[in-house]
This record gives sequence, structure tokens and C-alpha cells, in this order.
Amino acid sequence: MTSGLSDQKERDRIAKDLDQTLFVEAGAGSGKTRALVDRVESLVRSGVRMDRIAAITFTEKAASELRDRIRRRLDEARANEDPVQKIMIQALEQFDGAAVGTLHSFAQRILSEHPTEAGLPPGIDVSDEIASEIAFDLRWRAFAETLLNDDAAGEALQVLEACGRS
Repeated sequence: MTSGLSDQKERDRIAKDLDQTLFVEAGAGSGKTRALVDRVESLVRSGVRMDRIAAITFTEKAASELRDRIRRRLDEARANEDPVQKIMIQALEQFDGAAVGTLHSFAQRILSEHPTEAGLPPGIDVSDEIASEIAFDLRWRAFAETLLNDDAAGEALQVLEACGRS
């Protein structure tokens, strides 16, 4: 790849240095997603199974965009190139098993698949954001009720709540 971009060397490294794990940090609109899609395609072409690839980003929106672009790229390569058709078909079949998503979804996957290794009880379940907020509210109410029954702490809690603090 040759381009007039000042960071072309780094872009090429992302797509070609497949034996290294990389962390890419750059501003919005700089081409991070495109570079990651290029890398995933290169990995698949080199024989790495799609379900053995982890492509991680920070937001749900970015993860959704990443999944769509990778799936589209694999599908285009499958449709256009005879020599790699079989590899791309397999990659598309394995796609749902690939860790392409947010950092949180990746961590949840690891903890769900290996709870005892992480020191957690088997069958642990990670709450989504809404369930987590509900559980926190319930715990907070129980804690606040306990504090209200303590003379010193109860008075302080009532003052804080009267001031709009929680």
C-alpha cells in the first residue's frame, strides 16, 4: 500500500504485522475501523479462523459498525475472489462465534466461559445496565433504611436527602 498519508507506515503495520497484538488509538474519523477491518481480513486470508479473532472497541455503536463492516468485507471477498472463496465462506460461518464487540462484552464472554479461573462461582451471570441499576437501587434503599435506624447516621442521611443528595 502506498499513500500520501503521514501515518501510512502504521496503517500498513496494522494490516500486515499479524503475529503481534496491537492496540490502536487515534481520533474520531482517522480510519481506525477501516484499519481493523483490513487486519481482520488479512488474518482470515492468512488462515486464522474467524472464531479465534478478537476485535474490540469501546462503544456499542462502534462495535455494531465494526461487525457490519467486517461481515460486509468477508462477504465481498467471498463473492469476488475464487482463490479465497472457501476461506471467506468458512469465516462467515464462524462470524457469530468471533469476539467482535465492546471491551465489556469481551470481558463478559471471558468471565462467562471461564468463571472458576477468574475466581467466580460457576454459572455467574452479568447484569445488563438496566438490571444493574435496579439492583443498585434496591441495595441502596436497604442500606439507607439501615442507616435511618441508626440515630447519628440517620440524622446525617436525612440532612443529605433534604439537600437533594443521594
